[in-house]
Amino acid sequence: MSSAGNVTAILGKDLGSLLGKKGAVSDVTLYDHKLRETVLSFVEPSSYPDKIQSLVSAVNMADQVLLKVDGVNAAFAECVVALDALGMRRGYLLFGKDIVPDSVSAFLSGTVVSSYRVLEEQPMLVKEKLAEFKPHGEGDVLVQVDNSFSVRGVGTVALGVVKRGVVRKYDELTIYPSKEVAVVKSIQVHDVDVDEAVTGVRVGLALKDVKPEDIPRGTVFSANADLPLIRVLDAEVSLSKYAKKPISEGDVFLANSFLNYVPAKVAEGSVKPGEKGKIKVELEKDLLNLPGRVVFLDPGIKMPRVFGYAQL
Repeated sequence: MSSAGNVTAILGKDLGSLLGKKGAVSDVTLYDHKLRETVLSFVEPSSYPDKIQSLVSAVNMADQVLLKVDGVNAAFAECVVALDALGMRRGYLLFGKDIVPDSVSAFLSGTVVSSYRVLEEQPMLVKEKLAEFKPHGEGDVLVQVDNSFSVRGVGTVALGVVKRGVVRKYDELTIYPSKEVAVVKSIQVHDVDVDEAVTGVRVGLALKDVKPEDIPRGTVFSANADLPLIRVLDAEVSLSKYAKKPISEGDVFLANSFLNYVPAKVAEGSVKPGEKGKIKVELEKDLLNLPGRVVFLDPGIKMPRVFGYAQL
């Protein structure tokens, strides 16, 4: 039987090392821990607050979030704005010893973070609570790739999270956005060979018919060979009330979806901070057109660098 699992974004200094064994380090740092039959994966935005993409990528990978509140500063405020824009509704709060919860409640009001449950900072208790969530993703398998490399004697290996369905040995998967095809030769979960992996589990897939450079971070594998791709977003956009200015024709920024960051430009329309409206956005590269949110960010501005999203 396949192990269950989930991925938690850890937003708080040194929390990851208290919860799991350290793994790969890049702009995000990975940790893992097996609690009975549940594989818990943790991802920390190790390049944040310097790089906003680090924070957004960590949340892209996650099913839930653990947010440590040590004070209301610009970085904490940006985390709240980003979590709200990304629609991360499942989460938990840890309060620092000098923080009174009521002192931040007004700031959290109206955001997804206001509904997060409060936990005590006790690692075992936290892991037990995080393990309760078992993601259910019905439909064709969808795997979001966050790393790829070559292993001598094995070939190409992709690391990622099963976002939907069940991935199995010998599955033939379409690679997006290239629409090439790869075959799953073997699967590992928590360094153990398995025949299949379910939604919520972080996996290592040994692949046939593909090179590492063909499946960079942001690649998506699916059993469905006909998923739609888009170059133009013609959708309702919600702009954060903390956005520095309206979004309007000619504005350029990055559009984020499935660990991808695509240069984007507003072709038509305008939306004011705190409001919603229909606009048309042209994308420099294809994005998968799946139900969910495309988040808007600009690494070159002052916090908050996440300022809105489009609903697909």
